[in-house]
Amino acid sequence: MFKPLLSLQRVGKEFPARGSGKGLSYKAVNEVSLDIYPGETVGLVGESGCGKSTLGYLVLNLLDLTSGEILFEGQSLANLNKAQQRALKSQIQIVFQDPQSSLNPRFKIEQIVEEPLRLNGWRDKQKRKERVRQLLDKVGLGEEYLGRFPHELSGGQRQRVAIARAISLNPKLIVLDEPTSALDVSVQAQILNLLKELQRDLNLAFLFISHNLAVVRHLSNKVAVMYYGRIIELADTNELFNNPLHPYTKVLLQSIPNINPEKPLLVELEGEMPTPHKSPLGCSFHSRCSYANDLCREAGSELQLIKEGHWVSCTRQKV
Repeated sequence: MFKPLLSLQRVGKEFPARGSGKGLSYKAVNEVSLDIYPGETVGLVGESGCGKSTLGYLVLNLLDLTSGEILFEGQSLANLNKAQQRALKSQIQIVFQDPQSSLNPRFKIEQIVEEPLRLNGWRDKQKRKERVRQLLDKVGLGEEYLGRFPHELSGGQRQRVAIARAISLNPKLIVLDEPTSALDVSVQAQILNLLKELQRDLNLAFLFISHNLAVVRHLSNKVAVMYYGRIIELADTNELFNNPLHPYTKVLLQSIPNINPEKPLLVELEGEMPTPHKSPLGCSFHSRCSYANDLCREAGSELQLIKEGHWVSCTRQKV
């Protein structure tokens, strides 16, 4: 049986709660467990503020865990020395939402793509230059872009440069943090097709963070729905889109124009997401759910396996 490339085990992250009293905190990520396998894309979806990006930064080891454990190829990220942390950075990369702000405006494109190579022991300048040319070609950019600055490129071209930089050290996992949301729709499709091509050629695994469910459906093998720091539903992509079980998931899918006009989901969303420092009792979604009952308000439900490959956290679903 295949072993996961990345394994999150009851991962939690707390931050101090501003303006709510000394010593109080809120859980940005709460008891999240998730596996990603080599060559797989896991889509992570949810509203702004649900903890998606924080979870991505935990995977990248840019934030310290409050609880739980993250394993990469079976090794805990919490027990790495400096040499191991450097090696990890080459194996787990990120592509940010806005390529304009993630690329150094003072560097030429050649310098931007070359920088990770230089910092990771590529001493031969000629080999670095050749590698940069290969990378730009792989993402659909020619040598004529080497001497240009980021502001001279379009948004899609800048994102191609960011992707070239991300794959420069042959990583095994890339965190894609809303990589197409700042791009025009036509350019989004080009970037998504490029990512799928690179994944096939390089056997990359993706953690694809997005609020755009149509894009997630196009790219992902399985989808995790996140709400208020928790994963509340997890399933293969087709299963989740065709048979959503959690009321919140149904609301998200209902927001996609014409997803299934013959069978409207007709789930109403009430109220707003709870404030970070006032975590509700029971299910965190109960204050917005039209199906909520006393059990939801008092106890809630752990993520449970409903059928093969489909997990959900909802008292209305029975094993």
